[in-house]
Amino acid sequence: MVNFRQNDTMPDVSDIATVNFQPPDEARLPVEVMTIADLKTRAPSEHFRRLQRANFYRLFGVLQGQTRPMIDFSNVVAEAGKWLLVRPAQVFRYDFSTPWTGWLMVFPPEVVSGTYKTHLELDLARCLDDLAAIHDLQPDQHTWMCGSLNQMRADATAVADTFMRNDLLRAQLATSLLRLSLWQSTRQPDTPDRSGESASFRRFRQLLEANFHVQHSAQFYARSMAMSDKTLSRVCLAATGQPAKKVINQRLTLEAKRLLAHTSVAVQAVSHTLGFDEATNFVKFFRRETGVTPLLFRRQYR
Repeated sequence: MVNFRQNDTMPDVSDIATVNFQPPDEARLPVEVMTIADLKTRAPSEHFRRLQRANFYRLFGVLQGQTRPMIDFSNVVAEAGKWLLVRPAQVFRYDFSTPWTGWLMVFPPEVVSGTYKTHLELDLARCLDDLAAIHDLQPDQHTWMCGSLNQMRADATAVADTFMRNDLLRAQLATSLLRLSLWQSTRQPDTPDRSGESASFRRFRQLLEANFHVQHSAQFYARSMAMSDKTLSRVCLAATGQPAKKVINQRLTLEAKRLLAHTSVAVQAVSHTLGFDEATNFVKFFRRETGVTPLLFRRQYR
């Protein structure tokens, strides 16, 4: 099950809680499905009011009502029929300010990549990487997803060979995620094929994740991909509507926000972690990107 034990070294309730995926030893489930009602019985109400970061994926489906959770410092609206994907390491806060019911499926990254080396799972990892955060499904699609999670919850309790049951759950997870990917790709059937550009952007995103804390220039990523700066910017514009430099700055800003809200380290240390040679340069960058200073931003989450 999901372990909601909070980090004892973080006594300030305004700090961000760390939440780990920890299935029971006797079950060793690779995926867990629960209703929102079940979820709310697993931790005190204070837990759900806190900012938190998890080391696993969370897929929510709203059955009734509406919720406005916060993902990486932006509130999103999820109402009946919508599905919400929260990725590992994203800063997240639940919203139960109004009643809502739904489903939650949790699973660690290694379920879809790294540990299980098959052609399907490697493709699944790519599909998961490309999934949007919000999915507004058609009624029949929403019904299928709800049925799938209901079946997975039932299968998780089956008295059967552990490996057989877990393989079944992984297959059901793959089917659910691939269907979301398929439905996402068919919502805009007139969109021209940009598979080459998508592959290039995926490569850029991988390089950015590995290097954003030390490399801030678009030229570095263009050279690493053996393309010109203009070509890289066209790839980014096609995928995000933003040029490459803006994508880099957005990733830097997001990580700065996470560090400022998640830790109590000095602004100078955050600056150093993100590859700025002087803290003053980081402060100028952050204020230009967000409109506030790092200290003012931190106070909003303390």
